[in-house]
Amino acid sequence: MRLNIKNVMLMVMVFTITACNFTVNTPEEYFDQAALNTNDISRFGTYYFQGYQKYLKIVSGPGKVTSCEEYLKNSIDRAEKNLEKVKKLEPNPSAKPMLDASITLHNYVLTSYKAEHLKIAKMIDQHEPEQEINKALTELDASQYDAFIEKYNTLWKLAETYAKENKIEVKKMPF
Repeated sequence: MRLNIKNVMLMVMVFTITACNFTVNTPEEYFDQAALNTNDISRFGTYYFQGYQKYLKIVSGPGKVTSCEEYLKNSIDRAEKNLEKVKKLEPNPSAKPMLDASITLHNYVLTSYKAEHLKIAKMIDQHEPEQEINKALTELDASQYDAFIEKYNTLWKLAETYAKENKIEVKKMPF
């Protein structure tokens, strides 16, 4: 009878531990979610809309997004999902600065995507005069691009240090 009670207690402990999800994120998971996923939001301001123009030229077939607003909303959806992934990571002392910088960058970009970028996307879709669109792009870049670059570079400085400390190979792409 004692053997059965021990087995039952052991099983209860195993189930409890697995149910509590005591998993710890790997350094690669922290880096991938916090840093690599920001490649998706690396186009900002005028560069975002240049990316849309390139998309229109190279993508064809069914499912092609043809409105700038829809293209932007897809970007917003992806950025929101990536932000949630970062927020779900369990921070540790070495990853926390990188996670915080990633959250700050995502929030900054999402705020602009949902307001200023969306306004310009609608202007493009409504075929407003190019001069008006260019003026709006210039104003966007003048008011927000430097802060975006600062937040982006801050994140990547932390991410590169984190990668080096955790022996994660990072390949820089030429742009």
